[in-house]
Amino acid sequence: MQIREGFLKEAVPGAFVGLAAGLIAGGLAALVGQPLGWALVTTVALGLPLGALGGGFGLLVAAGRLPAGRFAPVALYWLVGFPLARLMHEITVSLVLTGRVRLPSDLAGFLAYQGIVSFGWAIGFLWLHERISMRLRARATASR
Repeated sequence: MQIREGFLKEAVPGAFVGLAAGLIAGGLAALVGQPLGWALVTTVALGLPLGALGGGFGLLVAAGRLPAGRFAPVALYWLVGFPLARLMHEITVSLVLTGRVRLPSDLAGFLAYQGIVSFGWAIGFLWLHERISMRLRARATASR
């Protein structure tokens, strides 16, 4: 896949959605009484993978590898991406908090459940991604 000049700006909406999700998860962790350090670990450990995958989604759309605004391709992308992001989150949190890398005890069940949850994430991601993309395009057009 060749990334032409200007494609990187296409990664911004998806990266923003992923990073925002990490920030919200960290905020919720703090809200329920987790220590601030733990909440910060959640913010980073979930926000970075989701942000990277969200940015990657934008690049795939910009390169014409995925169609824009259609749910099925987004759902399939996140069916793989969301469980991987959550697995990275689980591993990172266990490493930071216990000093050991630990996988979920029922890895297949964990990944299956995250796959189910990914469809809800895909709906929210697509909705936010499209709204942010439209606003950025409108600003770029207005500033010309």
